[in-house]
Amino acid sequence: MVPLCAGAVLNPVNSTVIATALSPIGGDLGVGPSATAWLVAVMYLASAIGQPVAGRLADQFGPRRVFLAGGMLVAVAGVLGALAPDFSWLLASRALVGLGTGAAFPAAIAMLREQAGRLGVPTPPRTLALLSTVSLVTLTVGPPLGGVLVDTIGWRAVFAVNVPLGLAVTALGFLLLPRSLPRHREARAWRLLDLPGTALFGGAVSLFLLTTMKLPRPPAAVLLGLVGCLLLLVLVEVRVRTPFIDLRMLGTNAALVTAYARVFLTFLVVYGVLFGLTPWLQDSRGLSASAAGLVLLGMSAVGAVAAFVGVRGRRLLPPLMVGALGLLAGSAGMLVLDADSSIALLVLVCAAFGLPNGLGLVANQLLVYRAAPADHVGAAAGLFRTAQYTGAMTATGVAALAYADGVSGDGLHFLGWVSVGAGALLLLLTVGDRGLRRFAEV
Repeated sequence: MVPLCAGAVLNPVNSTVIATALSPIGGDLGVGPSATAWLVAVMYLASAIGQPVAGRLADQFGPRRVFLAGGMLVAVAGVLGALAPDFSWLLASRALVGLGTGAAFPAAIAMLREQAGRLGVPTPPRTLALLSTVSLVTLTVGPPLGGVLVDTIGWRAVFAVNVPLGLAVTALGFLLLPRSLPRHREARAWRLLDLPGTALFGGAVSLFLLTTMKLPRPPAAVLLGLVGCLLLLVLVEVRVRTPFIDLRMLGTNAALVTAYARVFLTFLVVYGVLFGLTPWLQDSRGLSASAAGLVLLGMSAVGAVAAFVGVRGRRLLPPLMVGALGLLAGSAGMLVLDADSSIALLVLVCAAFGLPNGLGLVANQLLVYRAAPADHVGAAAGLFRTAQYTGAMTATGVAALAYADGVSGDGLHFLGWVSVGAGALLLLLTVGDRGLRRFAEV
């Protein structure tokens, strides 16, 4: 678990450590905020595409190899970013970071399933909760770490820190992770990879990101391209023998599809709070950047505690119900906030979102782990994270739509109503999911 937890740190810390470096990067390289925002978006995009790809590779070649390759890719990305001569090299570095850090989670899930099979025991829920807790805690470490690096060394240190991190994760994995045998010979494993399906999936996710960033009126060409990619993806995946996304398996596994939908809705709201509440706290409520960060710390703190202690035994319905109700409570709280709201109320509203952030992440992750076929668990875990990142992409578009005329209370309340609607749907998908009872017995 030591290397697996170390690998789980890489993605969340890189998601948030860049925040304090965006302004200095823009000033030094002469690019505006709209350009530096792509340093965030491109990592989300690479992670959303790369995680199911890494999961598929883990299923074919063995998870240990994929985990080690991801660590090395992170180190290479760190060198590229630290020495980048212009902005395009920074974008390439962030894309590599998204691909490298994205390999850790699906490889870890596949490795836990493999090790449990060797020992003939089920994987304890606390083991999966530990991976989620490490990720949630690291999200809170990223911004202050980035601030220290930028203030003491410079913004290039935000990229260079990935060199020791990537090398350390690779070394730990090489020394401590058990060797895993691929299910197929090397040549046959490569032939089993569905490259057309992978390319179409990547194209669909990329066009989805462009759609969300252009709300409320995305270009017609982008929408047509998205629909075309999705249709071609379905046509290709139902015809190939070893599809990248096994649509037939998903069609007969409603529990997996419902879990992905719950993750999308949960992180649509959670990232909506991060992207929407933060500017409102600074521009309308008048808090400093550090004070706004401390208010949001309640969400991460509650989420980390809930992730580690909230899912016990095999029952998944209670934690998911508590998480959905917490999300609804926080969303309703957003509707009553105004410029005179007390700090205590702000902290309480943010803390409520920690319940779905922690409980929903672990319980849905555990359901995916139990419901996925053994030879597809890596790919299923990757799609789990894709659902999370598509929720994040949608949240950025909704937040931009809410504040199209500037940050305001009306925009915040618009986000609140969107969150209430997502919370109501989340509650329905939880109450009506028979898979929660079926896989509680697995």
